[in-house]
Amino acid sequence: MLVEVSQKEYRRHFPTDKSPFISDSFISINELKQDKILRLMKKGESSLGLIVGLKNGVLRSPFSAPFGGFHYSNEYMFYNQVYDFLSDLKEYLVNERIKEISITLPPDLYQVNMNAKLVTAFIDLGYTMEKPEINNWINLLEFDGKWTKSVVAQNCRKAINNGLEWSLANEMEEFVKVYEVIHNNREDQGRKIFMTLEDILNVKKVFPVDFFLIREKDGNCVGAGIFYQGNNKIVQGIFLGDDMKKRNLGVMNYLYMNIYNYYKELGFKYIDLGISSLNGEPNQGLIRFKELHNCLTGLRYTFTWKP
Repeated sequence: MLVEVSQKEYRRHFPTDKSPFISDSFISINELKQDKILRLMKKGESSLGLIVGLKNGVLRSPFSAPFGGFHYSNEYMFYNQVYDFLSDLKEYLVNERIKEISITLPPDLYQVNMNAKLVTAFIDLGYTMEKPEINNWINLLEFDGKWTKSVVAQNCRKAINNGLEWSLANEMEEFVKVYEVIHNNREDQGRKIFMTLEDILNVKKVFPVDFFLIREKDGNCVGAGIFYQGNNKIVQGIFLGDDMKKRNLGVMNYLYMNIYNYYKELGFKYIDLGISSLNGEPNQGLIRFKELHNCLTGLRYTFTWKP
């Protein structure tokens, strides 16, 4: 049986977060978007917990983030504990007359053992698995400056020869320029950007957010990136983009190279470069581009259930 508990009680059992998106600080900047925040635990057992947002009768984890997921005591818990929790979750939805639940798990990069058990239990219990999203990440521990294909190094040299300059943005004026480059890139590709600059700056109040710029000699901004330092081992690439009219200058290759080197020097182990699909439909060009930049490719799962 699952029960709703207070924030204080929940945190007594789960003091740490497996990802920044299930932390109290991150949830606090998005909780007003929901009718209510629920913290659920199994009565008499504290091995697994779930924070969800309730809106219009639907529970979601996450409700304003790339992924959500569970809190747990350790990744080596028995499969039956995971199974029983998800079984009780279905019972909770029925008893509370919840219309639906949707849970997006972190990629395996964050919790490979738990994902194996969670995905299996979701399927065993009849939850609906939505078409998985393709997710890419780079292992900085193995990155030595050499690329999967020599064309990447060639394009980086081209960028340098073209006088492009990479820098970390530190002022509001530069943050605006970063956002403009990314916004224009999305617009040119017919894609929406679901965060305003204000939204991103609100996240920056919770944990470090890095803004990067690529400029031409005359100062014109042709490339940009926004990354979250919400995990002590994993950096998350939230937005990257370039001026598509200047793509032949090697902007994105140069951006990736500098970002890899920057975070490797800071001691991070991985960079999560996010999904390369939309609603499960693979973006073949983006997958190829990331893999040329030494990325590994995996899956990000979402499960839903309606009583």
